Amino acid sequence: MSSEQSDNQIRILLVDDDPAEHILLKRKLKSAEDSSIDLDYVSDIGSAVDVVKAGGIDMIFLDNRLVPNNDFRETAPQLRGAGFIGPIGIISSDISGRYFEQFRDFGVDFKIGKDEIDGTVINFIIKEYTQDQLSETCSEDYM
Repeated sequence: MSSEQSDNQIRILLVDDDPAEHILLKRKLKSAEDSSIDLDYVSDIGSAVDVVKAGGIDMIFLDNRLVPNNDFRETAPQLRGAGFIGPIGIISSDISGRYFEQFRDFGVDFKIGKDEIDGTVINFIIKEYTQDQLSETCSEDYM
């Protein structure tokens, strides 16, 4: 994350083939009071790869199923292959399938049901996956 974004400014890319999900997530993000979020939206994995290559994205919310791909097992690796190193979260209306148990094997950091997303959850995800995990004083500072 850039130093400009360390003041709780974050750029999230939503990749979902249903434009209504963009509108719904935008409304939910307004209730994420602890963070200033810039939400970008694309409807297909090819466009998402282009955005990733252009840079500036901090986190991706990736719909589980994007036509013509089957599911995140095909799409998430494309984002990693394009050079994205930030957190990728799979969002889906149903995350109960057994294949979701292997989400980390495909370059995914977290999964969440679309019905679970609200301002509180978004704040938690942002804090968990985008803040520097090192303390201000590292033991290496004393070496």
